[in-house]
Amino acid sequence: MTLPAPNLDDLRFQSDLVDEARKRIINYCPEWTEYNVSDPGITLIELFAWMTELLAYRLNRVPEKNYIKFLEMLGLQRMPASSARTELTLWLSAALPMQPGSQQTVAVPQGFEVRSEMSAENVIFTTTNPLEIVPPLLAHVRREDEFNRNFFPRMGLEIFLPFNQRQPQQGDTFYLGFSPKNNLTGHILQLEFTCEPTEAVGIRREDPPWVWECLTRDGEWQELELSRFEGEKDTTGGLNNEQGHLTLYLPLSVAPATLHGLEAFWLRCRIEQRSSLQGLYSESPRIKKVEAFSLGAAVPAMHSMRVDGEVLGTSNGEAGQSFTLRNVPVLALQDGETVEVEETHGDESVYVPWQQVEDFSKSTRFDRHFKLDMASGTVQFGPSVRQPDGSVVQYGRVPETGRGVRFSRYRYGGGVRGNLPSLSLNTMSMPLAYISRVSNLIRAAGGRDQESLDELKLRAQRELQAQRRAVTAQDFEQFTRDFSRSVARAKCLTPNDGQQGAKSGGISVLVVPAVADSLKAGALASLHLEDNLQVDLRAHLDQYRLLTSSLTIREPRYYGVKVKARVVPQDFFAPSEVALRVNEELKRYLTPLPLDDRRPLLQPTENWEGWPFGRDLFAAEAISLIQQVPSVKFVLDVEISYRVIVPVEEKSLFEEASSAPLTVVDKVLRIPPDGLVCSFEHEIETTTIETAYEKG
Repeated sequence: MTLPAPNLDDLRFQSDLVDEARKRIINYCPEWTEYNVSDPGITLIELFAWMTELLAYRLNRVPEKNYIKFLEMLGLQRMPASSARTELTLWLSAALPMQPGSQQTVAVPQGFEVRSEMSAENVIFTTTNPLEIVPPLLAHVRREDEFNRNFFPRMGLEIFLPFNQRQPQQGDTFYLGFSPKNNLTGHILQLEFTCEPTEAVGIRREDPPWVWECLTRDGEWQELELSRFEGEKDTTGGLNNEQGHLTLYLPLSVAPATLHGLEAFWLRCRIEQRSSLQGLYSESPRIKKVEAFSLGAAVPAMHSMRVDGEVLGTSNGEAGQSFTLRNVPVLALQDGETVEVEETHGDESVYVPWQQVEDFSKSTRFDRHFKLDMASGTVQFGPSVRQPDGSVVQYGRVPETGRGVRFSRYRYGGGVRGNLPSLSLNTMSMPLAYISRVSNLIRAAGGRDQESLDELKLRAQRELQAQRRAVTAQDFEQFTRDFSRSVARAKCLTPNDGQQGAKSGGISVLVVPAVADSLKAGALASLHLEDNLQVDLRAHLDQYRLLTSSLTIREPRYYGVKVKARVVPQDFFAPSEVALRVNEELKRYLTPLPLDDRRPLLQPTENWEGWPFGRDLFAAEAISLIQQVPSVKFVLDVEISYRVIVPVEEKSLFEEASSAPLTVVDKVLRIPPDGLVCSFEHEIETTTIETAYEKG
């Protein structure tokens, strides 16, 4: 792809040169009164204007043009746009199994399209994986203190006491295990309980003192929220109603795991009182029967559109020929997505798939290789290069003359317009059997536009320093940022930086995804580093790191900060407007990523990338920042509180804000070397100076 060069002819012959010269005649030569084009003087003005334009064309912008051409000679291209990602949840028209013992499943193909109609230009998301919604196979009902005993086979014959019979205690737990024969990843499970009805058991039935969790593929227990959607709310009364059900949305990270030697999809219910209003069990519930049903499932999706079998043209038999796809930017190719060239096998013409390569340096004239520029959609075949001895070497095979060239399948899309709020993707492009509706319960995040020319220039300077080998911490940071537009910031920590658990030669690369739009909307869960991005980034960095370096890729430790402040507005400013402005400035300053083009008031420099890694937060900074807001007259009181943020635990399907308690900071919040500051909603109170004096 040819990089866009600046327009060198930026001076217009008539308006910028000739007309300007004619306006100056009255000042320099008042006796000249003939301005018609037939006048010899006007002819001379036009001649000199043409010569001036020519000089400007040749000289004024040549350095910038040469700079861009040098970048092109180095093989640097603008990085294509990245696509927003989310999870699409599909609900069934009837729960599975439809009949006892039925093994009927519902399949959703890969590439299934769902669109948003929030704007005039529809945004389409497609599923990245095939999905099969299956009925759950409940196989285990066990209790913590008797895990060796499975109560499920005796359900209906014996009463199951999930907690301590005499006096339930904090931490009492029972487990439900589902057979791994049916993959329940991302499924919506509805558990129906038949119990002996009880009264006065010491708990608040609408809000029992329990926590539901699932075991994920990394061996950690992840808390699950009970569904609050209509028809899915908890009706068990803390397992004390005779009939009741509750609904759990399993995450995509759930997987079969081994617990005490038994492999299954594991759920557990644990007594945990988080509020005194919940009460505590005075006796254990009595469960007669447990049944499980699938109401639907979630599948990962990304902002993309799919094109099948696009014809690129016919080969002319020349080396280095290229074709251009109709739609850009092109997303990374998956299995089955490639260029196909027509060939004759026997008496039959077939299309043979070719292999994508980064360059043709290792390609021979027999290799079916091609290059693909993701940003421009240009497909290029191998060139012929003349060697110093005069011979010509062909790099990569050349399609024969007259042979058809097509793309089997590809996906295109990306950009910030794919960053959509939750519940905005609701329209299916085509109906599916047994699927009643679809939506995204979490915000679509990670979309980023194509790299600008200024960003490319900065990246080129850093790449020339690294020299394609990761040795220093700056090298690792550079290669991480250059990997994808989905990466916004990177920080490399060595054992000398005081990172926890560091071994000899151990290197940690902290990655902040490009989710500024989601952070601006308060979606802290978008800071979670997706597993596929970690895997792809590790494979990329393995090409450049030293063999003796052990590499870890992870998220930073995030610290959510909330500021409570009492301020006196300037005269003639609305208090609500002042509070809003202070809140915005605090968010703009206490953030891991720049939220917009404006710099924070305490950061006059242009290279603001967000809160620096490992930088402490002082209470005096918040006071100074608020005082610099133009509409603030006085700052009376400031209190800073915080809590540690784990992005994956911030993902809430049914509520926006977390109720986890905050810790008040005295004077300074200490941030470790791998830490970053995030911003909660701040509480800004406006008052008058007279009221402040009255309160003391």
